Amino acid sequence: MTSALRILVSNDDGHFAPGLAALERAAAGLSDDVWVVAPQDKRSSKGHSISLHEPFTMTRLGVRRYACSGTPADCAIAAFAWLFADSPKPTLVLSGINDGRNIAEDIAYSGTMAIAREASFWGVPAIGFSAPNGSNFESPEVAAWLARLVRHFGETVEAWHQPDTWLSINLPAALPAPLRHAAPGRAKIAPSITAEKSGPDTTVLRYDKGRSGTIAAGDEQTQLEAGFATVYRLRWNGYASLEDSLLDGINNAALTSTTHP
Repeated sequence: MTSALRILVSNDDGHFAPGLAALERAAAGLSDDVWVVAPQDKRSSKGHSISLHEPFTMTRLGVRRYACSGTPADCAIAAFAWLFADSPKPTLVLSGINDGRNIAEDIAYSGTMAIAREASFWGVPAIGFSAPNGSNFESPEVAAWLARLVRHFGETVEAWHQPDTWLSINLPAALPAPLRHAAPGRAKIAPSITAEKSGPDTTVLRYDKGRSGTIAAGDEQTQLEAGFATVYRLRWNGYASLEDSLLDGINNAALTSTTHP
């Protein structure tokens, strides 16, 4: 164990979620400088929203432990910009363990992923952990496996961390499990909506349960269903450039319009 590694642990399920406690215990096996900043209540599926136009509170619950009234991303920002404003920033951020898998399009909706993504904005290595709903991390065997997993990635940061990136690790239903590389699949959550109540001007809507997507060989769904834990690296500033011909078309049209009114 070393105090050279300052670890921030957070989540989107709330301060008293079992997954957060499990990840904190695993982190404590790697460092004695572990801090917890998590939402005071469940903030699942809030994405990367921040409380930009209203104040939020940070409540000290104990040594190196704070509850935040804001969003998951607020937790990370408050840690970097306020809690550690005058002291060394965390050198590793661990987010989760989310109560529910974060696969495919969940990457965009997930508060767990938002925490890890926010860490990448600050140049700090981060890992988001997710598991099936209701997972139990209490057994000594599973706890030891999680501690080994966190230690491995904590001790090999220089090998996997790149600027603007973070890791996403999804756990299968049965643990311990071997770890496999995977690619994000397609599994759109909330693909349909039911109107629960309709009035003359107002309709109450609720998302239907389930997913809509496709499965491809080697994607995370395939690997998870086969009993493997999965990992891949994500980059927040991914983009796809347009063809030059498209820009030439509008630029040439503008030039023609200018020279020939």
